[in-house]
Amino acid sequence: MDAHLPKPPREHLPPLSRAELKALFDELDPPNPPPCTHTFKEARAFLVRRSLPVEETLRWLLRNGAGCDCEVIYNTEAEWGEWAGRAPNDDTE
Repeated sequence: MDAHLPKPPREHLPPLSRAELKALFDELDPPNPPPCTHTFKEARAFLVRRSLPVEETLRWLLRNGAGCDCEVIYNTEAEWGEWAGRAPNDDTE
């Protein structure tokens, strides 16, 4: 993780570590994802599987632009992906 990234104020930090948040983003962003169910079905299952704080994390996701699994990637990951250690997509080849 880049040490030069500014640390968000504590009240805005996710209830997950950077590695856990990155793993959530990775889980919800597979190649050829299935259609979104417009719920947090996959996020909830991931959190439960890893014994992470489910309701607190879902509230944080809602506050950070996600209303369902696909919006975790389209909205929350767009703002928090770099902080969590996700490399920006490079579509130039």
